[in-house]
Amino acid sequence: MKKPISVLFASVILLTGCGNNSGSGSVSENAAVPENRTETAPDAAKDDIVLTMACVYEVWEPVREQIDKFNAEDNGIIIEIKNYTEDLEGLGCDEEGVFIGYNNDELKMLDLQVMQDLINKDDIDIIGPFSFGNGAKYEFFKQNGGCADLYGFMENDAEVNSGTLNEHILSLNECDGSLYSLPTHYAAWTMAGKTEYVGTERNWTIDEFIDCWNAMPEGASVNGSNIAEDIYYDVLRHNNASFVDYDDYEVDFDSEDFRRMLEFCGTFPSNMGDKYESDGINERLVQVIPITNYKSAAVSEMNYVSHRTEKYRLRDGSHTLVGFPTSDRRGAYLFSPYYELSICANISDERQQAAWQFIRELYTEEFQTETFATRRESYNPQTGDTYVDYLLLEGFPINNAARKNIAAAFVNGEYESSSTAAVPEDAPMQPEEIKPEQADISYIDDYIASIDRWESPNLDRELFSMVEEEVLAYLHGEHDIDTTIDLIQDRASIWISELE
Repeated sequence: MKKPISVLFASVILLTGCGNNSGSGSVSENAAVPENRTETAPDAAKDDIVLTMACVYEVWEPVREQIDKFNAEDNGIIIEIKNYTEDLEGLGCDEEGVFIGYNNDELKMLDLQVMQDLINKDDIDIIGPFSFGNGAKYEFFKQNGGCADLYGFMENDAEVNSGTLNEHILSLNECDGSLYSLPTHYAAWTMAGKTEYVGTERNWTIDEFIDCWNAMPEGASVNGSNIAEDIYYDVLRHNNASFVDYDDYEVDFDSEDFRRMLEFCGTFPSNMGDKYESDGINERLVQVIPITNYKSAAVSEMNYVSHRTEKYRLRDGSHTLVGFPTSDRRGAYLFSPYYELSICANISDERQQAAWQFIRELYTEEFQTETFATRRESYNPQTGDTYVDYLLLEGFPINNAARKNIAAAFVNGEYESSSTAAVPEDAPMQPEEIKPEQADISYIDDYIASIDRWESPNLDRELFSMVEEEVLAYLHGEHDIDTTIDLIQDRASIWISELE
């Protein structure tokens, strides 16, 4: 049963402020909560509504630019960014001051401050995974009463609503019929294999996966490796989020799916953490692929006869998208690769409406079309020419019209590079790029529509470390499978129960 929001705040603060999983250079549990700096927009009028967006991680540049543009419109609303790390010298850095990422204690300290500010209803208005040191805290917060239902704002919005946005993606992000967060983009994780090895049916079971592996020729690989740790990382860890239920505070690492896949990984030799060196591996059963834009309609494979990499269109039947092996054939999943935004529920209706007035701009056809591709001009010293190429986002826009605009641009070749670089005669042959055609666009759209899982990429770092520690102990021969499963399930259950 969901907890009242006040209880949720108290429990998360208690969790965030306790525990010790520190590494080198960690912050003491008793360290004082830091003072934070707020980036205040200039020239805010006295009667302006000033909204705060909480950030622990750097703001995505297109969003920052949109904030500047929005603030300059003089519409009575000002967006400020409250950065929780900018004034914390050395946080996440090694002894030489190089940023290497936050350790668990640093993340807990950051989350303690964020959660304290969330309790004060006037402090924070707009949040997302970027607002927390550990993005999993966002998952708990939004699914337990912390965020406003965005459908209410869409009802009166002619431009950004359930008709102009991808209905399938909206439905997968609902919680009991409400929409507490809205991704700007979406992408998919899946696996693909040659049809001659994996068959023609999408989304296989664990039995089918193992049977296909057993039929592979000698020297074959799973995603380029036959080492236990690599196969765990590629095939099972990618799917670990499916064993965590952020809504009902449950974990399912003692499920038959997790056990069987871990046992499969354990049939391969362990490298005990040593660097892997290839021993002549040839054909691979599957490769893990993200489907991030319409260029994903083509896959690359090494031809071990010609020793050249070749590209294939997925729609031509040479390859099948099989997802990750699961008993229910739901192994492929969608996720948010960029921004996901929410409006805090415990602020006034006026402030909520003002927050929507800003965040809706990130979901318009104009914004999502224009930010998809960044045009770049570069100098080619080999030819003396200036050429144009494009940096593309890795994700499909949730705005339907923007997605169609981008699809048309791919078909028309608008994102192709004009480079005329001279290629040395002894350079290895590169596969020719395959330009998406309308049939490729339809193939990808149909596949996305067939995926009925949405998973958060924000698996809690502490939980992730627990699972990883026990899995590696099993692969190194330190535990049997029963002991490993019991340890993972017990530790994960204790961890998630502390959030209730």
